[in-house]
Amino acid sequence: KLFCSCSQVSCSFEHKQPLAGVNTCCFNLNWNPNWNPCWLYKAMTVALAFILGRVVLVAAADGLADHPIAAASVTYLSRGWEAHTTVPGPNEGQQKRIAVPATVPGDLITDLQRFESAPPEVAVGDPLYELNWLEKSNVWDGHTWTYSTNFTVPSGGTSMLVFDGVKMGARVLVDGKLLLNITDQFLRYSAIVPAGRHQLSLVFDRSIDCAGRWMSCTGGWDWAPYTNTFQDGIHTFSKGIWKHVYVATVATGGAAIMHVVPQIEYAGEYPVEPLTDESHEGFEVTVKVHMWAEAAMQGMLVVSGDWEGGAAKQHVSMSKGDSVLTLKMPTRAKTVKLWWPAGHGAQPLYNLSVIFTPSEMHTAQVSTNRRVGFRFFALVTGNDTDPNYVAASKGQDGTERLGMLWRINGAAIFSKGANMIPMEELEGRMSAAAHRRLVQSAVDGGMNTLRVWGGGMFLPREWYEACDELGILVYHDMQYAQRGHGPKNEPIQEAELRHQIRRLSHHTSIVMWDGCNECQVVMGTDTGIYATFVMTVVAEEDTSRVVWPSCPALGWTSGVHRLTSKPNGLPLTTPSGGFQLETHGPYQHGNGFPTVNNGGGFAPVSPSMHGTMPIEISQDHGTTIGLGQANIFASEFGAAVFSSFESMAPTLAKEHWGIHGGAPPDTCRGYNCTGNNTMAQRNYACDNIIVEYFGRSDFDMVSEAVFKQQLWQCMVGQALLIKSDIETRRSSNQFGIIVWQYNEIWPTGGWGSVEYGTVGFTPGQVLGGRWKPLHYWYKKSIFADVMATCGKSSSGTSVACYIKNDSPRVFNGEVDVSSVAFKTGEMTSLKLMQVSMPAGAGTIQWFGVEGIELGSLGKEAMLIVTVTESGGEVVCDNVVGFTAPKNMNLPKAHVSARVADKQNEDGTIDINLKTDAFALYVTLTTLAQGRFEDNAFVMLPGMKTVKFFPFAGFDVTELRRSLRVEHVATYSASDGLHITEFV
Repeated sequence: KLFCSCSQVSCSFEHKQPLAGVNTCCFNLNWNPNWNPCWLYKAMTVALAFILGRVVLVAAADGLADHPIAAASVTYLSRGWEAHTTVPGPNEGQQKRIAVPATVPGDLITDLQRFESAPPEVAVGDPLYELNWLEKSNVWDGHTWTYSTNFTVPSGGTSMLVFDGVKMGARVLVDGKLLLNITDQFLRYSAIVPAGRHQLSLVFDRSIDCAGRWMSCTGGWDWAPYTNTFQDGIHTFSKGIWKHVYVATVATGGAAIMHVVPQIEYAGEYPVEPLTDESHEGFEVTVKVHMWAEAAMQGMLVVSGDWEGGAAKQHVSMSKGDSVLTLKMPTRAKTVKLWWPAGHGAQPLYNLSVIFTPSEMHTAQVSTNRRVGFRFFALVTGNDTDPNYVAASKGQDGTERLGMLWRINGAAIFSKGANMIPMEELEGRMSAAAHRRLVQSAVDGGMNTLRVWGGGMFLPREWYEACDELGILVYHDMQYAQRGHGPKNEPIQEAELRHQIRRLSHHTSIVMWDGCNECQVVMGTDTGIYATFVMTVVAEEDTSRVVWPSCPALGWTSGVHRLTSKPNGLPLTTPSGGFQLETHGPYQHGNGFPTVNNGGGFAPVSPSMHGTMPIEISQDHGTTIGLGQANIFASEFGAAVFSSFESMAPTLAKEHWGIHGGAPPDTCRGYNCTGNNTMAQRNYACDNIIVEYFGRSDFDMVSEAVFKQQLWQCMVGQALLIKSDIETRRSSNQFGIIVWQYNEIWPTGGWGSVEYGTVGFTPGQVLGGRWKPLHYWYKKSIFADVMATCGKSSSGTSVACYIKNDSPRVFNGEVDVSSVAFKTGEMTSLKLMQVSMPAGAGTIQWFGVEGIELGSLGKEAMLIVTVTESGGEVVCDNVVGFTAPKNMNLPKAHVSARVADKQNEDGTIDINLKTDAFALYVTLTTLAQGRFEDNAFVMLPGMKTVKFFPFAGFDVTELRRSLRVEHVATYSASDGLHITEFV
C-alpha cells in the first residue's frame, strides 16, 4: 500500500446465478493483465473482504426480490418476524396479547391464514371462502398490528435499513424510537441505523394517511372482492411488509450503487423495413449510475457489457450523499443481436455489469449487474410508409392523428394480447413461479403483448424478467386510477415515480410508459397533471422509451419526437380532441342477478360485441386496410366470465354451488349488497351470456352437476363472444388488439382467459392459472399470426371469408374451408385455395365459398377453416359456427377419456379420447398442475389424442383421479342437465 497507487485499477465481478438452496451469490474475478502491479494487493484485499463477510450478498430466497442497493454487504431480514396485537382479555379492563408467526415478504391476512392454531379472536381461515373477507375483517382492520424482529448491524462504515415495499401506513421504530413513517406501497424507503443489536418494529396504524398510494384495486374492482374496510372512503384490504427488508452496509470511505439505468438508442436512421442482425447500424448505450457516498471520495467506475467492445470506465469524484454518474458505451453493430417479440425472432439478452472501486485501497469495491437487450421501438401515429412523410417529420414535435401502431426493429407489429392485473389481493401469497408461468402461458396462447394496468401494482422482478426472456412487449401504466388513487405533485409521489422507472428501466420488454388508466389528459383541467407532473418525471428519467399520456389517449401536441413518440425534452402537452387513435370498449357485462356490479336486471348480449353467430364479413366497412391508412389500437374490450368448477367450488359451501347462490337475492346498489347471498359478492352474474349461447335454464338450482354446467357454459359463451369480436376486428384496420383482461385476481368471476394462479392457499388452483376455453382458442386461431375465418356476406345470402397475414414474413400455403355435418360427423371440403401473401402486419385476402347455401349451415352443420403453410404445419384451425349452440341439432355424443400409462420422453402425457358421435367444444378439466395441448375442440366420431403439459407440482395420480370431460351435448338432455362424463 505504501508504494502502490491503485486509482487506475479495475476489476470485474461476473455475477453467477445462485445455486438452489444456496443464499450466497458466486463471483468470478476477471483481472486485466494490463492493469498496474497493485492487482495482487487488490486481490488479497477483496479476498479478505469475502472472508470477513464485507462483500457478501445474501441473496433473497425467491424471485420476488428487487435488485438490492449494491453495497459492501447486504443482509436480508427474512426470518424471526412476528405479528402481534392486543384484544380484550377475559376480565374487564384487561388486554390480551396475541402473536402469530409472520412472513416477510408477506401480508397480515396470509399470516393469519397460515397460523392454524390461532386463537379464536384472530382465526380467519381462508379469507376467500364464502364471505370471510367481510365477516372477519375486524381481525385485521379493527386492531393495531405490529410486525417485529431483532437484527444486527455490523460495525464499521454506514448501514442503511431498507424497505423495498410496505403496504399501508406504518411507523418504523428501532429500539422503540421512530425512524420512518411509511405511506407509499410503491416506494423504496431507507434510513441510516447505528451498529449493534436492535429491535425493529413496524406499527400499522390506520390513522396514518397514505393519500391513496396503495394498489387501487385493493378491496374491490369489478373483478376483485369488495371489502368493508376503508381509509378516507377508499377501500382497503390487507397490509404488511410485502417486499424484502435488508441492511445494506457501505464500507468506511466507500459508496453504494442505488440504481443502474441503461438508456439504449438505435444509432441508425428511422427504419421502416425489418432490420437484421447483419444489417442494423448499432446502438448507443448510455448508463446512468445512481450512487450514494458516505463521504466525498474518488474512484473508478467501470461499466461493461458481455458484447464485444462493450466497456467504458471513468475516474469519478463524488460528494457526500447522492450522485448521478453517466457513462457512454461503444456498441459495434455486428457485435449485438436484435431482441424481438414472441413470434418474430429470438430474445438475446446481455449482461451489463457496473463496478465502482474506491481509490482508497482498504475499501472494498461494490458491483451490480442487469440484463439488457437491443431493439428499436416506435409508436407510429402517421404514414411512415411514405418516405416524404418520414423526411418531413424528422425533428418535428408532437404526434400525428392517422392512427396508432407499433414498429419494432423496423417491422410493423400486430400487437395481440391482454391486460395484466395483479395476481393477488393478498401479496403474501405471491410467488415468482406463478408470475413466470403466467407470462409463459401468454406466449403459449399466441400473445406478444401484455399491458400492466394502472389500477394494480408495479409487478415483481420475476414477471419482467420472464417478459424479457420470452418476448412479451409490455405497455406499462403508472399506478394511477380512479376511486381516490389519483396523483398529487408531491415529493413522495415524485420519489415513487423516479424509483420505479430507475428500478425497471433495464427491462427490454417494456416498450412504453403511460400516465394512468382511463384518465383522458386535457391540459388546464384536473387531468393535466398527468402531462405536467407524472409523465414529465417519467420522461426525465427515461428518454429511451415511448411516453404516452394515458390509456387510452389522443396523443401529444408537443413533447415527443413525431416519428417515434419518444420524449424530446420539450413540455408535454395533449390535444383537447381529435381522431380516436386508441379505444377502450365495448364491454359485455354479466347481468340477470343482483351482484355488487349490477342491480340485477336482465339485458341481452349487446350487438356492439358482434356476438351474434355468424359474424358479418365485408370488404365495404368504411376503411382501407394497410399500414399507411387510418387505423385503431384497441387496448381494452372484453366480456365478463366465471371460472371453472375446480377453481370456484373450494371457495363456496356446497349449498351455494350455483350461479345464483342457492339463497334469496341480495339488494345491490353502488358496489354494496345487503343480504347474505355469497354469489352476490362474486362480481358479475352470467345469466345473459349463458342465455345468448345455450338458452335459459333454472339458474336458481344448486348442485355439483348444475354448477359445473353453468360455469362451463359461461366460459364457452365468453369465448364465443370474444372470438366473434376479434375476428370482426381483424377484418378491419386494427394493429393492436389487447383484451380486457388476461388473468383473475381471485377464484371467481372476472374477465380473464386464465384463472386465478396461486397455489397452496385456496384449493383447486393451477400454477399461473388454469386456461379457460378462450385461452385455448387464442392459441388455436384467434391470435394466430396467419388467421382465416368465415361468416355471412353483407347481403346475408352467402358465405364470405378472409385470410389475414399479420406475421412479419411472406406467407405461402393453403386455406381449406370444409363443412362438417353434425348428424354424421362427415367433413366435406368446400374450398381449397393456394395463397401467397406479402409480409404483414395487415395484409388481407378476401374470398367467398361457392356451392353451399348459407341456410344449410347453422342447425345441421358448421365450417372448419384450416390454414396450412407450405411446409405442412397447420397455423390456424378455426371452428366456425353459423348459429348459437342452443340452436344446433347435435347428437347425444358419449365421449370417454383415458390417461396414458406413462409420460412421454418430453414429460408430456397423452390423453386418449373416444367419441361415438360428433361432439362440440369438448373440454377437458383436471385438478392436476398443467395445461392441455388443445381444448374446447370439435371431435369427430373416433379417436383423438391430446397431450397434457405438466407444470411444477404435477401428480399423474391426481390427473387420473380428477380428469373430466364435457361438451355441448353433455348438458342438452331434456331436463337441461346431464351429469358430466368422468374418466
